[in-house]
Amino acid sequence: MNFHCVFEGCAFKANNIDEDEFLKHLDDEHHDELLDISNKENIPIKTIQMMTVSNSKVFINS
Repeated sequence: MNFHCVFEGCAFKANNIDEDEFLKHLDDEHHDELLDISNKENIPIKTIQMMTVSNSKVFINS
């Protein structure tokens, strides 16, 4: 899959990587931000990760 991280100021872009690789990026670079959102919105962090992955997927038209 192709990903373009939605976090402001993050330049992460990658083509043809597994979702697990993008989740590693989120955990390594944005764990505190994800945790903050989780606490503010009272939503489990796994749900926030899932939403972030979904919003970061890039579909390229052929």
